[in-house]
Amino acid sequence: MPQIAYRTVRSRRKFAEAPKVRLMLADAMRAEVAPHYTKEFKKVIANWEHKPEFKTRFFTHNPDIIKVDIRPVGVNKKYWIWTSRGTKRHDIPVGDKGYLAFQLGYKPKTKYRGQYGGPGKATGEWVRTTKTIDHPGTKARESEEVIAEEELPWFRRTMENIWRRTIRAL
Repeated sequence: MPQIAYRTVRSRRKFAEAPKVRLMLADAMRAEVAPHYTKEFKKVIANWEHKPEFKTRFFTHNPDIIKVDIRPVGVNKKYWIWTSRGTKRHDIPVGDKGYLAFQLGYKPKTKYRGQYGGPGKATGEWVRTTKTIDHPGTKARESEEVIAEEELPWFRRTMENIWRRTIRAL
């Protein structure tokens, strides 16, 4: 997510107070930027069966920086993390039934680098095994990076407008 830095702004021959400007910017970002990005994240999961919720948080670690953080939350957040960031090679143990059954040839709903397919489905034959499976891992689909790249022009325009409104309001 792009970062915004600001300093004391001179407007109408007055010096704006930095805390007041920061509050005005944060309020405008809460009203415009956060809902827009949340909507973009929800587009990715539109056809998912186990949809995570998203929570927006604002951070001001430094008096000159406001960060917006949008994260998956809830019981289904693991699906977002696995899909967007990928998984490492791992073993899938056999369950209580004594065997593991799965279908080959799965085509995912979301694809690498933000290409969103239709509903995911497995097209291959069913396989049943009594052994532990060595899963090769999942390639990261990098949804956050794709959204940030695609929405950068919108973000720049919106932040310029927010700045203009903030300066006029001083």
